[in-house]
Amino acid sequence: MINTHRPSILSVARFCAAQYRGLSSFLRTKPAESKYILVLACFFAGCGDRVTGTYESEVEEQQKYFPLGIGQTAEYRVDSVVYNEVPGLGLVRDSSVTFLKEIIADTLRDNLGNVQWKVEQYERRSESENWAIARIWTAERTETQAVRTEENLRFLRLIFPMNRRSEWDGNIWIGDEKTLTVAGQTLRPFVNWNYEVDSIDIPRTIGLFNFEQVLVVTEVDETNIIEKRFSRSVYAKNVGLVFREQWIADSQYCNEIPVPADCATKPWEEKAERGYYVRQTILSF
Repeated sequence: MINTHRPSILSVARFCAAQYRGLSSFLRTKPAESKYILVLACFFAGCGDRVTGTYESEVEEQQKYFPLGIGQTAEYRVDSVVYNEVPGLGLVRDSSVTFLKEIIADTLRDNLGNVQWKVEQYERRSESENWAIARIWTAERTETQAVRTEENLRFLRLIFPMNRRSEWDGNIWIGDEKTLTVAGQTLRPFVNWNYEVDSIDIPRTIGLFNFEQVLVVTEVDETNIIEKRFSRSVYAKNVGLVFREQWIADSQYCNEIPVPADCATKPWEEKAERGYYVRQTILSF
């Protein structure tokens, strides 16, 4: 059925804002910029070149990258930075850390009778705090696709079968022109998304874990002088999502007159004026 699509962009702003509480605290006072930039430099180490493994697995094996079962639990650390131009204050960069726990709590059926899995998300700001429920999403998997509905946004996360150069429209149910609001600023985060398998069935170290087989999917990797759109997800067999990185940022720096000499070379962590960066890493499962 669905084997080669093209994605759109949906509502990454609302998606991330709901998924990560760090996006709502953009007015807090932050450390010196030099310290911030060093932290961001560490964040961006994951945005590397594509590595392609050998395609070996069949559909049944590939579906293990998106496991579903009641009681299934995963915990993550979520590092985020929100950019916002504030009148009178200039550019505010707000960084935060949130701990996220997902539990598949139950099943239900949609209006067509299809089975969906209820995904409860809990959050806390530090490991010493109690978990507090933040939202409920759903997930579903068929013979040909794996779907997540997040903040009423329906994402086609994976297709089956895949090979090492499969492409599809992961945002098929979301329009390219969808706008989201982040820190009071309107963004169009989902333009030109096109999900691609970068690597499949390769070993990779994520956080503290050495996974024997992972799947790497780049959802978008588009950058010009005024926009940066990057999103990449890593799935491990029998675990599911183990890493996700997103960079949604806009800048008018290169529209200044005269045009700055470093317009094309200035790092995005320095010239971003609105948007966000999010890095989600598995802690336990």
